[in-house]
Amino acid sequence: MNDHHRDPETAVPALLAGRYRIVSPLGSGGMADVYLAEDERLGRPVAVKVLKARFAADEEFLERFRIEAQAAASLTHAGIVAVYDRGSADGATFIAMEYVAGESLKQRLRRDGALPPEEAVTIALAVLSALGAAHARHIVHRDVTSYNVMLAEDARVVVTDFGIARMGDSALTRTGAMMGTSSYLSPEQAQGKPADERSDLYSLGVVLYEMLTGRVPFRGESDVAVAMQHVQTAPPNPRTLTTGISEALAAVVMRALSKEPADRFQSAEEFSAALRRARRPARTGAVSVELGRGTGHGTLAAAAVQKDGAAVALGARAGVVPAPVAPAPLAPPAAPLPVGVVPATATAPAAAGDAVLEPLATVVASEAPTRYRPAEPHAVARPRPRRRLRRSVIAALAVAVAAAAAWVAYATWIAPGATVPEVVGQARKDAAAAVRDEGLRPVFHYVWADKYAAGEVARQKPRGGGKVDDGVKVDLWVSRGPLHLPAPDLSGLTADAARGRLELASLAYRGHRAASATVPKGQVFRQKPAAGARVERGDTVTFWVSSGPPQADVPDVVGLSQGDAKAELEAAGFVVSVDYVAGWGHLPGDVVAQDPAGGTRGRSGDEVVIQVAVF
Repeated sequence: MNDHHRDPETAVPALLAGRYRIVSPLGSGGMADVYLAEDERLGRPVAVKVLKARFAADEEFLERFRIEAQAAASLTHAGIVAVYDRGSADGATFIAMEYVAGESLKQRLRRDGALPPEEAVTIALAVLSALGAAHARHIVHRDVTSYNVMLAEDARVVVTDFGIARMGDSALTRTGAMMGTSSYLSPEQAQGKPADERSDLYSLGVVLYEMLTGRVPFRGESDVAVAMQHVQTAPPNPRTLTTGISEALAAVVMRALSKEPADRFQSAEEFSAALRRARRPARTGAVSVELGRGTGHGTLAAAAVQKDGAAVALGARAGVVPAPVAPAPLAPPAAPLPVGVVPATATAPAAAGDAVLEPLATVVASEAPTRYRPAEPHAVARPRPRRRLRRSVIAALAVAVAAAAAWVAYATWIAPGATVPEVVGQARKDAAAAVRDEGLRPVFHYVWADKYAAGEVARQKPRGGGKVDDGVKVDLWVSRGPLHLPAPDLSGLTADAARGRLELASLAYRGHRAASATVPKGQVFRQKPAAGARVERGDTVTFWVSSGPPQADVPDVVGLSQGDAKAELEAAGFVVSVDYVAGWGHLPGDVVAQDPAGGTRGRSGDEVVIQVAVF
């Protein structure tokens, strides 16, 4: 029975350390097999990783396992899979970890190919946050791959296998292959040198490269060939493989993949800062605008948003807060003006390169007071009350019109909020693009759905057509395929083949062995539910594998007549052959001997030879 399709009831104890009940296998790695189990004390699902026998027999390896499991259990971070317990039972050494429902990043990439740069950077930042927490406690992962990054159904990005891959150093050449995954190995790991935090950052650079391009930077016919490329060959620039990757982001990836550790990012924080800088222009569109007020006082963060061909300048929008603007200095006293002359307001020309924002509503500017000599009393023309009333009405109407125009502009171009697109029934990639085009954030969950083909959106929240704030999440449930299906026909299959067929259908299984007089040993001869019965994904299908014909005690028929002896043996499932002998001292027709002797254990269908007296 191979490692990938182990029967949980026979490969490991059904109840580990009296607490964890094995439910079904989840997968297999280089050093361990992973099972879904139930913590019977707390009533919660857990993932149990059981070391393979060749590692569990190594005392030094077990000690490193104990130390590293203890270190991993000390990590508390939302992006790191939690380690609950470790122990051993009946020779099986295990650790119990948090069960993360979702899919691995590798599964996502195999299904959808390269990710949009923004999503790839978001995932990389989440992984860097987890790595930074581990590195702060001097724990190096040493096996950062897209296999070990889980995209949880609750929208978390979770790094698994912390502290486990670190144990492999003492066994790099024990099995003739390097521990870890060759496609993601840092050059120093490929050469068998000590690995540190920068080795993890190199491996994450490979993962980021894979997310952006849909492939790893190096490929080869063997693990050794791939490892040597990590040491000697420069990776192709990701911009040559995929469009839409900015030069800044490509530069970050290439630096992370530097051969020398000293040339890479020296910490997870430095890597994160570089990623944020690389994506900032494309993500926010924010620019710094200098406002010239004669003396150049004040700066304002602004974003230019294009809608229906009109450029609208935003001051404080989407979290961009304008810096306080210093008031303009008071103008020096002006020379006295002649009576009746109205002072003109001088506007300083904008300095070269200054950006001028058109106001969306009436802006009242405080002007510097102007000194003047009052006119003689007889020269002042007093306005009539009716004219003064008319001016007040006109001013009020002007303010109302300006306010209405400002509101229309705000509601049309600037008002925060977006319309949720209707994406149910669309392919996952198209639905994600439609949601992002509205400035919203898609969060994916995966369900079985009878009405929608695999990869199509089966449900969304909020519903399409609703108004929401900019940037909020839209939950999308993507179909994994039909929820109900006919139970596969397992008859005649080996145990491994039966498990594989059930796993492909996302069905759990339970295997038993039993004797069968008609089905050869090692083949399935019975299942429940029966083949073709309607089952639901996740249901358990139980099957029985033939252990061969049933065993029974051979009846003792010496002294019986030939007819009675034959009838008794055949009733027990044996085939009877008759030899005739002289049989001195016995009645003719009686059985004088048999082979095998009475009381011997045999299988149904075995031959029993009886000797019958003729004299």
